[in-house]
Amino acid sequence: MAEANEPTQAPGAEGGDGANQEPPVDYKALYEAEKKHSREWEKKAKANRTAAVALEEANNANKTAEDQIADLKKRLDDKEKEEKRSKIAAKVAQEKGVPASLIVGDDEESMSKWADDMLAAFKKPPAPKVEKPGSFPKPGDGDKSELRDFTRQLLGNN
Repeated sequence: MAEANEPTQAPGAEGGDGANQEPPVDYKALYEAEKKHSREWEKKAKANRTAAVALEEANNANKTAEDQIADLKKRLDDKEKEEKRSKIAAKVAQEKGVPASLIVGDDEESMSKWADDMLAAFKKPPAPKVEKPGSFPKPGDGDKSELRDFTRQLLGNN
């Protein structure tokens, strides 16, 4: 058993003749081997993708006539429902004076309520009343000394 004070030699460093040393690692050969391995998996993945696409096409081709009919019926029902909604929206838009593209709702009652709510929310305020339209005050009408003083201070005329 070696004591704690004795120096230890690293493995493979015995005598310096180099007989027990490992040969240098050929990194380029390792890289090429891994690259080859990667290319093999890439080819397998591409083949699997092609097979998956072919399987999906075969499944779509084997779709039963009932499935195709059900799909077409659903699409037709959706289209009819949208056309009906568009007609109702156009009717409400004409009655209420709101653009049809902005109307929200599925039936005439909800669309009318929405249009009324929007009209109430965005109602234009009444225009201010003018007492004598087309007439202008004549110079000297009323006391305008405050305005005159403010203008002189603003323009620097004293």
